[in-house]
Amino acid sequence: MTQQILWPPISPTPPRTMAEMLYDAAVGLAQISQNKLDFYVDAVGVAPDPFGPVTKIRYNCYIRVINKAYLHLLFQVTTPSSSPFDAEIGTPEGDTFPPVKNEVELVTAITKILQRPRTKEVIEYLLRVAVP
Repeated sequence: MTQQILWPPISPTPPRTMAEMLYDAAVGLAQISQNKLDFYVDAVGVAPDPFGPVTKIRYNCYIRVINKAYLHLLFQVTTPSSSPFDAEIGTPEGDTFPPVKNEVELVTAITKILQRPRTKEVIEYLLRVAVP
């Protein structure tokens, strides 16, 4: 008797994760800050109520002061737990973006965040904090 494989077909290369896309979009901070600052992402499961199942993933995106182990929240991306898109993006200052549907839109939104005057102010402040 031939055994039937019940698993779904899979691609030889898995799809990119949201964390990978975020790191790729925000590359270069360590280089321009002479290794004083870095971009850091952590992921947290989000449930609609305290005892419910996790239905979303929130990616907290920080600027990290390397020699002080200090993190500054730069922006957050929230996705369904099953997929990287549609993603919601916001900043602590209240900036929000329309739902992001693909990686191109994600990079566009992150570019706007990284190019805003407030981000430059935060980086300059954190560079002063980084001085030993």
